[in-house]
Amino acid sequence: MPPAKNGSKKSAKRPSRKRKGAATHVIDYQPESPVIREHEAVERRRRGFRTAMWLITAMIVVGIGWVTWHEALEKNSQFMLKTVEVNTEGTLTRQQLVAATGLTEATNLLTMNLREVRAKIERLPQVKSAVIHRDYHGKLTLDVVQRLPVAWMECPKHKLLGPLTGKGCLIDAEGALVPCHVVTREYLAMPRIQYPALSDATPGKPLPEMQVHAALRLMEKLQKRQQDDHPALEMIEIPNPWSLVAHFNGDTKITFGVDDMDPQLARFDRVMHEARARKWRVATLNLIASINTPATFHETPDVTGLNLADTASTPPAR
Repeated sequence: MPPAKNGSKKSAKRPSRKRKGAATHVIDYQPESPVIREHEAVERRRRGFRTAMWLITAMIVVGIGWVTWHEALEKNSQFMLKTVEVNTEGTLTRQQLVAATGLTEATNLLTMNLREVRAKIERLPQVKSAVIHRDYHGKLTLDVVQRLPVAWMECPKHKLLGPLTGKGCLIDAEGALVPCHVVTREYLAMPRIQYPALSDATPGKPLPEMQVHAALRLMEKLQKRQQDDHPALEMIEIPNPWSLVAHFNGDTKITFGVDDMDPQLARFDRVMHEARARKWRVATLNLIASINTPATFHETPDVTGLNLADTASTPPAR
């Protein structure tokens, strides 16, 4: 070992030397032996047995539950469909609505999907909405709101013809087409809406044309004004996008504009009041013109004492 230098307070360190042939020892914390392998095999068999027992128990519980559900609920006669009560008014009969549901006496009310049944009913073009109730005692109640027709729709382009042709189609107040399979006396008395330029004729879907909805509003207002001594409304014709022609029995045609109906109806009321009082037989009347309304008559009208216009002469211009 070399001597320490003079004045140094630190002792000299001997350099470390590695022993030749020294080996690193690794400790095996999971030694392999026949006894240990036997213990591990026994433990694996125990875990497998417990897992098998749990699986068997679960299968038994599921099986018992399924049998209980099948026997006590699905096959229980208490929940089978026995009667169907239908509350509705319209063109569809009770038998047609029940047939549309596709239900039979083997239907279980407990497992029946009410949403699917309601969707089947509402797919009918005559149906506006439906509500279904079940009481789990074999009774099913259908509350169906049908589209109530107010007029006939005629369009030769879509083969919508008159009511007696067998190809007639009704329309409700919302402008939806309602197929008609049985023509009743009440339906025959309804007025007609004639629209040759109708773009769509999908049953059960409200029509998009503004002219159709204007014709329905005009028809409603004219029917409220109808009196016993006044001609009855037979048809509203839509000849173009801006006018409506109301046809009354007695060969009377009144032309309205599709907009601003109230002022036109006020002038219509004044003319009809005079027509009833003076026994006029009006042939045509064009209410689109707001000034000097054109009118024609089947016979020479009696205008005695009627102030038709200001006949005073206007002063000459200066």
